[in-house]
Amino acid sequence: MMPKTPSKFGTPYDFFALIIAGALIVPFFLDPGTTGTNLSGLHTRLHLPPCLFLVITGLPCPFCGLTTSFALLTHGALGRAFLANPSGPPLYGIMLCLLVIYVILRLRGRENLLLSLINRISGKMLIIMLVVMWIARLAVIPGN
Repeated sequence: MMPKTPSKFGTPYDFFALIIAGALIVPFFLDPGTTGTNLSGLHTRLHLPPCLFLVITGLPCPFCGLTTSFALLTHGALGRAFLANPSGPPLYGIMLCLLVIYVILRLRGRENLLLSLINRISGKMLIIMLVVMWIARLAVIPGN
């Protein structure tokens, strides 16, 4: 039996993998700042608009501090990364694992194995993780 050859590069999944790779690499080049837990510190320095949910409610949304968390994580500040956004380190790890597995399976021409698994469980798991971490963040972490 001949091994499967990888399909042509340029599928939507390849594009998605490149976006994930960028989301994992770019934070290394960002300066998370001196405090690291200021939810809008890095966000405002990147000239991004304020979080509408935060502006309206005064509470951080599940994604507030995620860029800072990723930047802190890539600079080795795991504890501060959790303080910036508790979803950051687990999400970063999940994205890194999925990217590595995708590349390995892609090179073997078997990316459909991972894609079917991702389609079945990842969306649900991501939503559950974000909601649980957000509730924990609002309930436990001071200043939020």
